[in-house]
Amino acid sequence: MPEEMVKELRGNGNLFQEPTGPALLAAAGAGRDWPNNRGIFCADSRKFFVWVNEEDHMRIISMEEGGDIVAIFTRWSKGIEKMRTVLEELDSGFQFDDHFGYIHTCPSNLGTGLRASAMILLPLLSDALTPHQLEDFAKRFGVQARGGSGEHTPAGPGGKWDISNYQRIGFTEVELVQKMINGVEALISVEQNLEKGINIKEAMGEHKDILEHQ
Repeated sequence: MPEEMVKELRGNGNLFQEPTGPALLAAAGAGRDWPNNRGIFCADSRKFFVWVNEEDHMRIISMEEGGDIVAIFTRWSKGIEKMRTVLEELDSGFQFDDHFGYIHTCPSNLGTGLRASAMILLPLLSDALTPHQLEDFAKRFGVQARGGSGEHTPAGPGGKWDISNYQRIGFTEVELVQKMINGVEALISVEQNLEKGINIKEAMGEHKDILEHQ
């Protein structure tokens, strides 16, 4: 892959990073023979990607700017079914267990394996809460908040957060996408109340106890 394309894809968050940390490298062996046998299939539209051997053998991604969740989900679903057809023609397929659902490298992804996410700006909420407090607040709405550099990091520029469904197992893919939508709407509603001058305790309502947790 040309270095220019590597910079473009990685700069837009479309290309995975080299695995780091003892859990991935030593325990899971995720960095073995890096970067051999890794790759990415990238649509010309830059709206559909397939990562190969990042951590899981395959990660299928649909994304675009804006809020057309239906289009993003439809593209993702069609891509998965196309990949399933191709794999079955090769006498292979996705690894699936009747109890645990789809099998992944990370146990937290057991079930659907779906992480539906949206990047949103919460500048006032980010100023009012510590990163840990905001993460706890997001969990109250069934979503996970990831900061500018991934999990358990502060917000990105302008109060940018990556909000996604917290669960993977026990729900359908459609239900998990809806959980993400509901969580995003709830957090934006609090941000809008802060914009109106409402103090943080009133804006958080029944969840203001989080302010006591540092």
